[in-house]
Amino acid sequence: MQGSNKTKRIVAGALAALVLAVALGWLWGAKKTRDLESSARGSIAATTSLLQESLALSPDASDALARLEAHARAVGRFLEALRREDAKRNRALAEAAELYLVDAQAILRNQTNATRARAAAGTSRRALSAHMNHAAGRGQGWIDQAVSLKARAERDNFDYRTSLGAFADLLNAHRDTQAKVLAALPPARLLEQATVDAAFKRAKEAEQQAAADLERLRQMAIPR
Repeated sequence: MQGSNKTKRIVAGALAALVLAVALGWLWGAKKTRDLESSARGSIAATTSLLQESLALSPDASDALARLEAHARAVGRFLEALRREDAKRNRALAEAAELYLVDAQAILRNQTNATRARAAAGTSRRALSAHMNHAAGRGQGWIDQAVSLKARAERDNFDYRTSLGAFADLLNAHRDTQAKVLAALPPARLLEQATVDAAFKRAKEAEQQAAADLERLRQMAIPR
């Protein structure tokens, strides 16, 4: 009888330990799920705010580059934090959130590239124009410098046009990214479609202007 009671106590203890382990495992899993959902929801909302602010920035603003670069770094930190979460707790949400952050970071980086290229293109055009307007005593040195400045202006304006094209393409594709996020997280805070459309329109118009500037540069004849 005593041995039977001892066995029952052992079995009861083992069952209690098992129940406790299961309960702790469930609680831990629930916590990890909440952590993932909180990280995804928070990073998406914060990234949307950064995108909204960045798309409203004037490329002529003195701090435009610094702010764009800072925003891209911030999204990078959000991405790192998200990737530390346990994605298997909600695979669809984890993948949609990561896609959104990667897409946003690419948009910010390309906007940064376009802003930087715009400044370089403007500088090289002004340098060429100033040189062409001071043609007194035109000689071989003047001609060589004119050719060099023209080549640089063409290169910089080509880079600007290309960066604008890449930026516009990313904005156009952002609609699909938003749709995937909303499928996994319906209440997600995303950019309004009108904001994306307006930014896309500005980028395409700037790209057309850059293409026209580039063509004028290519048609410019250097006096000999």
